Amino acid sequence: MFRKSALALIIGLPTLLTLSACSTTAPVIIDESILQEISQVPTAQLFDASSPLLTKSTFEQVAAKLYISQKLNEIDDLLYYLRAFSYFGPVDELDETSFSLLSTALTELTSSDTYAQSSRLQEQFAVTLYRYYANNEQSHALTKLSPALDAQLARLASTPANTENDYALWETLRAYGLLLNVGRKNSDGELNKTLMQLKMDQALLSFAQSDSSIRNGKDWPKRNAYWALGLYRLALPASEDGSVTADEAALDKAVADIAKQDVAARGDAAKDAYTLGFHVNSFAGLEECEKHSDICRIPEQNEILPIEHHCSDSLFILTQDLNEQELAISCTKLTSQESNFHSLLETQNQATANDFNDALRVVAFKNWSQYNAYGQLLFDIGTDNGGMYIEGTPSKPGNQATFFAYRQFWIEPEFAIWNLNHEYVHYLDGHFVKYGGFGHFPSKMVWWSEGLAEYISKGDDNAKTLRIVKKKLDKAPTLEEIFATEYKDGVERTYSWSYMAIRFLAENYHKDFVQLSKYLKTDYFEGYDELLAKLTQHQDEFSNWLTAQAEAFDDSAEQAKPRLHKQNRYSYRDYLAPKHLTKDGSHKHY
Repeated sequence: MFRKSALALIIGLPTLLTLSACSTTAPVIIDESILQEISQVPTAQLFDASSPLLTKSTFEQVAAKLYISQKLNEIDDLLYYLRAFSYFGPVDELDETSFSLLSTALTELTSSDTYAQSSRLQEQFAVTLYRYYANNEQSHALTKLSPALDAQLARLASTPANTENDYALWETLRAYGLLLNVGRKNSDGELNKTLMQLKMDQALLSFAQSDSSIRNGKDWPKRNAYWALGLYRLALPASEDGSVTADEAALDKAVADIAKQDVAARGDAAKDAYTLGFHVNSFAGLEECEKHSDICRIPEQNEILPIEHHCSDSLFILTQDLNEQELAISCTKLTSQESNFHSLLETQNQATANDFNDALRVVAFKNWSQYNAYGQLLFDIGTDNGGMYIEGTPSKPGNQATFFAYRQFWIEPEFAIWNLNHEYVHYLDGHFVKYGGFGHFPSKMVWWSEGLAEYISKGDDNAKTLRIVKKKLDKAPTLEEIFATEYKDGVERTYSWSYMAIRFLAENYHKDFVQLSKYLKTDYFEGYDELLAKLTQHQDEFSNWLTAQAEAFDDSAEQAKPRLHKQNRYSYRDYLAPKHLTKDGSHKHY
């Protein structure tokens, strides 16, 4: 009966299809000429926000056609259109009707022999899953769709190692990981709850322990399965006190047992697969790797960071791959802002008392993936973040302050180190302004630390923050609220609104701004706190100043730019990608 109703909808007969318990939709009339155009348009034109094919109406026609299509090439074209739409189409315009059509079509597809016999269609199905269903709103559909993912993982494991089969297997494993990576960031969200109910670890464990996880002598399939399992570990409900739960312990043991069998057969290669697959992606850290040295391997520091370059007596860089020109650029960027810092805060270049941080070490990794792995293994830091500054204990002789960073790999071939100038300000602030180490003062430090770092590093050129101010001016926090900011208050308040408060004071109440820094330098928190209270009296002026900044900022050109719905740049790891599989014209990703 459902099949009949669906067909009536697809061919445009005057009937309604019940897509869910609470929604109906009007018939979708397929324009075959549009579908023909989709099959003929060059990839570069399809993956283009200006393409006239990327509309909600065409999306629904494609989903409707996908439901009834039996031809492999036609189905492939339709699925590739869906991939292009997920990146460049108006995804925000899709509604429950749109997604119901898609989910119904995918359910029908995965029950067909055409799909079961085609690695290409299985690849496309996996991509469609993680591009459209990695969210709380549509996650309920995974209850019906994910069993097909489990089945195709088992099916693909037994296929010969060739390019088409490998793409399908790779995207299948990525689908698990990319869904879990989104879900684990909101443990109480519907997506994560659904993934936990589906027990996605079972298919992954079965695959990881099989001989099929080593393919044509290469262990990329095992590493990718480990990675997805590491993200499943993060998605599991955590204990309130931080202790390991029974489910977490059971998963750790299951993966460790697989790794031990692999180490017995392959030695250090198996250790590296476990370490760079499961261990670092569950953020287990240095101590746990040392504890489980039978399956986990820590490399030598000079193996990963062979280059040491000194910018000055007070600044040096350890890096994986920066060349001489890039090192020179980085040094110049850092040292050029020092004079501005000292001038703005009137430090007289005098360090705070009892501060032995004579030189800053910058550790610059090739990209975030390398930082994620080796920041943990070499320096015992948490790497589920965008980089960090570790001040250490400045009163301890020989203490080494360090900024951990990486290339802005997403802007290549341009070169920059992410947050380089921002983090350097943290060092300058800690060495020349704030007495004691991190956490020395009891409160009201977040706005100062992050706002100052943003202001010194960006100056008046901070378009990202001004866009936020312009968009959310009516919800702007007060000076009192900004001064009380904690990291839990979110990225915008921590960085953007704190930047605006620092800039307001620096431009309009510079004497008080400098006095705040002097109170911090002399360890007189009471004076700092009292002056902050007095500065809240300028709230009306601050509000008017914010309004003026928002009105003066012209973001019309930025608003006119086509939006690209990129995959999160930190969602996948470069060391997991099979070298023989590339993002060519038939396998585009952004």
